Amino acid sequence: MSRLLIVHGTAGPQRTGTSVRLEWITSIQDGLALAGYPAGTPEATVVNLDSPDRVAPRPASDPAAEANLLRRCWRAAAFDSEPGPEPAGVPELAARLAWSRYFCGLTTGELTGSLREARAVAGDTAAARHAAAEVRAALTPDTTVVIGHCLGGVAAATALAAAGPGAPALITLGAPHTLAGAAPATGPAVWVDVTDVQDTLVLAAGGDSPAGVTAKVSLDCDPRLRGARNYLASPEFGKVLGTLLEQQRRV
Repeated sequence: MSRLLIVHGTAGPQRTGTSVRLEWITSIQDGLALAGYPAGTPEATVVNLDSPDRVAPRPASDPAAEANLLRRCWRAAAFDSEPGPEPAGVPELAARLAWSRYFCGLTTGELTGSLREARAVAGDTAAARHAAAEVRAALTPDTTVVIGHCLGGVAAATALAAAGPGAPALITLGAPHTLAGAAPATGPAVWVDVTDVQDTLVLAAGGDSPAGVTAKVSLDCDPRLRGARNYLASPEFGKVLGTLLEQQRRV
Protein backbone atom coordinates (compact mmCIF):
# COMPACT_ATOMS: atom_id res chain seq x y z
CA MET A 1 0.00 0.00 0.00
CA SER A 2 1.29 3.46 -0.86
CA ARG A 3 0.31 6.42 1.26
CA LEU A 4 2.88 8.97 0.09
CA LEU A 5 3.87 9.63 -3.51
CA ILE A 6 7.22 11.40 -3.67
CA VAL A 7 8.08 13.30 -6.88
CA HIS A 8 11.78 14.09 -7.09
CA GLY A 9 12.35 16.87 -9.61
CA THR A 10 14.51 16.85 -12.70
CA ALA A 11 17.29 19.30 -13.74
CA GLY A 12 19.84 17.86 -11.33
CA PRO A 13 22.41 15.07 -11.64
CA GLN A 14 21.11 11.62 -12.46
CA ARG A 15 20.46 9.63 -9.28
CA THR A 16 19.23 6.14 -8.61
CA GLY A 17 15.86 5.54 -7.01
CA THR A 18 17.60 4.03 -3.98
CA SER A 19 19.62 7.22 -3.41
CA VAL A 20 16.60 9.47 -3.84
CA ARG A 21 14.42 7.36 -1.54
CA LEU A 22 17.06 7.37 1.21
CA GLU A 23 17.40 11.16 1.09
CA TRP A 24 13.66 11.77 1.07
CA ILE A 25 12.60 9.27 3.73
CA THR A 26 15.29 10.26 6.24
CA SER A 27 14.65 13.96 5.59
CA ILE A 28 10.89 13.52 6.00
CA GLN A 29 11.54 11.73 9.30
CA ASP A 30 13.73 14.63 10.46
CA GLY A 31 11.06 17.18 9.52
CA LEU A 32 8.32 15.26 11.33
CA ALA A 33 10.49 14.85 14.44
CA LEU A 34 11.38 18.56 14.50
CA ALA A 35 7.67 19.39 14.33
CA GLY A 36 6.86 17.01 17.19
CA TYR A 37 5.15 14.29 15.15
CA PRO A 38 5.91 10.54 15.10
CA ALA A 39 8.82 9.91 12.74
CA GLY A 40 8.31 6.31 11.70
CA THR A 41 9.18 5.09 8.21
CA PRO A 42 6.36 6.22 5.90
CA GLU A 43 4.96 4.01 3.19
CA ALA A 44 6.03 5.72 -0.03
CA THR A 45 6.38 5.36 -3.77
CA VAL A 46 9.00 7.45 -5.57
CA VAL A 47 8.77 9.07 -9.00
CA ASN A 48 12.38 9.97 -9.75
CA LEU A 49 12.54 12.45 -12.62
CA ASP A 50 16.36 12.36 -12.40
CA SER A 51 16.59 8.59 -12.84
CA PRO A 52 19.45 7.37 -15.10
CA ASP A 53 16.94 5.01 -16.74
CA ARG A 54 14.34 7.65 -17.48
CA VAL A 55 13.52 8.29 -21.15
CA ALA A 56 11.89 11.67 -21.70
CA PRO A 57 11.64 14.28 -24.48
CA ARG A 58 14.73 16.48 -24.65
CA PRO A 59 13.98 20.18 -24.16
CA ALA A 60 14.71 22.42 -27.12
CA SER A 61 17.16 25.26 -26.69
CA ASP A 62 15.92 28.86 -26.85
CA PRO A 63 19.00 31.05 -26.28
CA ALA A 64 17.05 34.30 -25.88
CA ALA A 65 14.61 32.83 -23.35
CA GLU A 66 17.43 31.09 -21.47
CA ALA A 67 19.42 34.32 -21.27
CA ASN A 68 16.33 36.11 -19.95
CA LEU A 69 15.84 33.43 -17.29
CA LEU A 70 19.52 33.68 -16.31
CA ARG A 71 19.10 37.40 -15.73
CA ARG A 72 15.93 36.89 -13.70
CA CYS A 73 17.77 34.33 -11.58
CA TRP A 74 20.70 36.72 -11.11
CA ARG A 75 18.41 39.43 -9.79
CA ALA A 76 16.72 36.96 -7.41
CA ALA A 77 19.81 35.09 -6.20
CA ALA A 78 21.50 35.31 -2.81
CA PHE A 79 25.29 35.27 -2.57
CA ASP A 80 27.62 34.73 0.38
CA SER A 81 29.74 37.68 -0.77
CA GLU A 82 29.13 40.82 -2.79
CA PRO A 83 28.37 39.60 -6.35
CA GLY A 84 29.29 42.88 -8.01
CA PRO A 85 27.58 44.31 -11.09
CA GLU A 86 25.51 42.10 -13.37
CA PRO A 87 27.76 40.68 -16.12
CA ALA A 88 26.84 41.72 -19.64
CA GLY A 89 27.67 38.45 -21.39
CA VAL A 90 25.67 35.26 -20.95
CA PRO A 91 28.69 32.96 -20.29
CA GLU A 92 30.06 35.37 -17.68
CA LEU A 93 26.62 35.71 -16.10
CA ALA A 94 26.19 31.92 -15.86
CA ALA A 95 29.69 31.47 -14.44
CA ARG A 96 29.07 34.03 -11.70
CA LEU A 97 25.54 32.82 -10.97
CA ALA A 98 26.84 29.28 -10.54
CA TRP A 99 28.41 30.40 -7.25
CA SER A 100 25.22 31.72 -5.73
CA ARG A 101 23.80 29.84 -2.73
CA TYR A 102 20.98 28.17 -4.63
CA PHE A 103 23.05 26.93 -7.57
CA CYS A 104 25.91 26.08 -5.23
CA GLY A 105 28.99 25.52 -7.39
CA LEU A 106 27.44 24.17 -10.60
CA THR A 107 29.49 24.47 -13.75
CA THR A 108 28.26 26.89 -16.39
CA GLY A 109 27.08 24.00 -18.56
CA GLU A 110 25.24 22.33 -15.69
CA LEU A 111 23.50 25.56 -14.75
CA THR A 112 22.35 26.44 -18.26
CA GLY A 113 21.24 22.85 -18.87
CA SER A 114 19.28 22.84 -15.62
CA LEU A 115 17.52 26.08 -16.51
CA ARG A 116 16.68 24.76 -19.98
CA GLU A 117 15.10 21.71 -18.34
CA ALA A 118 13.29 23.94 -15.84
CA ARG A 119 11.71 26.04 -18.59
CA ALA A 120 10.58 22.90 -20.39
CA VAL A 121 9.00 21.14 -17.41
CA ALA A 122 7.35 24.35 -16.19
CA GLY A 123 5.89 25.13 -19.61
CA ASP A 124 3.39 23.64 -22.04
CA THR A 125 5.85 21.24 -23.66
CA ALA A 126 6.26 17.55 -24.39
CA ALA A 127 8.68 17.33 -21.45
CA ALA A 128 6.08 18.80 -19.09
CA ARG A 129 3.32 16.50 -20.30
CA HIS A 130 5.61 13.47 -20.02
CA ALA A 131 6.58 14.31 -16.42
CA ALA A 132 2.93 14.82 -15.42
CA ALA A 133 1.99 11.50 -17.04
CA GLU A 134 4.67 9.74 -14.97
CA VAL A 135 3.13 11.16 -11.80
CA ARG A 136 -0.40 10.13 -12.81
CA ALA A 137 0.81 6.60 -13.63
CA ALA A 138 2.25 6.23 -10.12
CA LEU A 139 -0.96 7.24 -8.32
CA THR A 140 -2.92 4.43 -6.67
CA PRO A 141 -6.18 4.37 -4.68
CA ASP A 142 -4.01 4.17 -1.54
CA THR A 143 -2.10 7.39 -2.27
CA THR A 144 -3.15 9.98 0.30
CA VAL A 145 -0.44 12.67 -0.05
CA VAL A 146 1.68 13.69 -3.04
CA ILE A 147 4.87 15.63 -2.26
CA GLY A 148 6.84 17.26 -5.07
CA HIS A 149 10.04 19.28 -4.84
CA CYS A 150 11.02 21.98 -7.38
CA LEU A 151 10.13 20.72 -10.87
CA GLY A 152 8.70 17.59 -9.28
CA GLY A 153 6.20 19.90 -7.59
CA VAL A 154 5.35 21.48 -10.94
CA ALA A 155 4.79 18.03 -12.50
CA ALA A 156 2.69 16.92 -9.52
CA ALA A 157 0.50 20.04 -9.68
CA THR A 158 -0.04 19.53 -13.40
CA ALA A 159 -0.88 15.87 -12.86
CA LEU A 160 -3.48 16.68 -10.19
CA ALA A 161 -5.00 19.74 -11.91
CA ALA A 162 -8.79 19.47 -12.01
CA ALA A 163 -8.52 16.11 -10.22
CA GLY A 164 -11.50 16.87 -8.02
CA PRO A 165 -12.24 16.47 -4.31
CA GLY A 166 -11.24 12.78 -4.26
CA ALA A 167 -7.63 13.51 -5.21
CA PRO A 168 -4.77 13.06 -2.73
CA ALA A 169 -3.56 16.08 -0.81
CA LEU A 170 -0.68 17.89 -2.53
CA ILE A 171 2.40 19.50 -0.98
CA THR A 172 4.69 21.39 -3.34
CA LEU A 173 8.12 22.49 -2.14
CA GLY A 174 10.04 25.26 -3.89
CA ALA A 175 8.06 24.69 -7.07
CA PRO A 176 8.42 27.46 -9.72
CA HIS A 177 4.85 27.07 -10.95
CA THR A 178 4.79 30.13 -13.23
CA LEU A 179 8.36 29.94 -14.52
CA ALA A 180 7.41 29.47 -18.18
CA GLY A 181 3.69 30.08 -18.43
CA ALA A 182 0.42 29.90 -16.56
CA ALA A 183 0.19 27.53 -13.59
CA PRO A 184 -2.80 25.21 -13.07
CA ALA A 185 -5.83 27.25 -12.03
CA THR A 186 -7.34 24.31 -10.15
CA GLY A 187 -6.01 21.49 -8.06
CA PRO A 188 -6.91 19.01 -5.33
CA ALA A 189 -9.08 20.00 -2.38
CA VAL A 190 -5.92 20.33 -0.25
CA TRP A 191 -2.84 21.91 -1.82
CA VAL A 192 -0.14 23.40 0.41
CA ASP A 193 2.56 25.37 -1.42
CA VAL A 194 5.76 25.68 0.65
CA THR A 195 8.37 28.18 -0.54
CA ASP A 196 11.60 29.57 0.84
CA VAL A 197 12.18 33.31 0.99
CA GLN A 198 15.45 32.85 -0.95
CA ASP A 199 14.44 30.15 -3.45
CA THR A 200 15.95 31.55 -6.64
CA LEU A 201 13.75 29.71 -9.15
CA VAL A 202 10.54 30.53 -7.29
CA LEU A 203 11.54 34.20 -7.13
CA ALA A 204 12.57 34.20 -10.80
CA ALA A 205 9.13 32.78 -11.62
CA GLY A 206 7.51 35.71 -9.87
CA GLY A 207 7.05 34.19 -6.42
CA ASP A 208 3.28 33.79 -6.72
CA SER A 209 1.37 30.63 -5.83
CA PRO A 210 -1.20 29.28 -8.33
CA ALA A 211 -4.87 30.04 -7.87
CA GLY A 212 -5.56 26.43 -6.86
CA VAL A 213 -3.37 26.57 -3.75
CA THR A 214 -5.41 26.27 -0.54
CA ALA A 215 -2.61 27.16 1.91
CA LYS A 216 0.80 28.77 1.57
CA VAL A 217 3.77 28.36 3.93
CA SER A 218 6.90 30.53 3.81
CA LEU A 219 10.15 29.51 5.49
CA ASP A 220 13.89 30.14 5.47
CA CYS A 221 15.77 26.87 4.93
CA ASP A 222 18.60 27.98 2.59
CA PRO A 223 17.41 25.80 -0.33
CA ARG A 224 19.44 24.20 -3.11
CA LEU A 225 18.41 23.41 -6.68
CA ARG A 226 19.66 19.84 -6.50
CA GLY A 227 18.49 18.75 -3.08
CA ALA A 228 15.11 18.45 -1.41
CA ARG A 229 16.56 17.88 2.06
CA ASN A 230 16.65 21.50 3.24
CA TYR A 231 12.92 21.80 2.62
CA LEU A 232 11.98 18.36 3.95
CA ALA A 233 14.10 18.44 7.12
CA SER A 234 12.45 21.60 8.38
CA PRO A 235 9.89 21.94 11.17
CA GLU A 236 7.64 23.95 8.86
CA PHE A 237 7.36 21.09 6.36
CA GLY A 238 7.10 18.56 9.20
CA LYS A 239 4.13 20.45 10.61
CA VAL A 240 2.39 20.54 7.21
CA LEU A 241 2.83 16.82 6.57
CA GLY A 242 2.23 15.79 10.19
CA THR A 243 -1.02 17.75 10.32
CA LEU A 244 -2.27 16.16 7.08
CA LEU A 245 -1.40 12.62 8.20
CA GLU A 246 -3.03 13.22 11.58
CA GLN A 247 -6.21 14.50 9.93
CA GLN A 248 -6.31 11.50 7.59
CA ARG A 249 -5.91 9.07 10.49
CA ARG A 250 -9.01 10.57 12.10
CA VAL A 251 -11.18 10.03 9.03
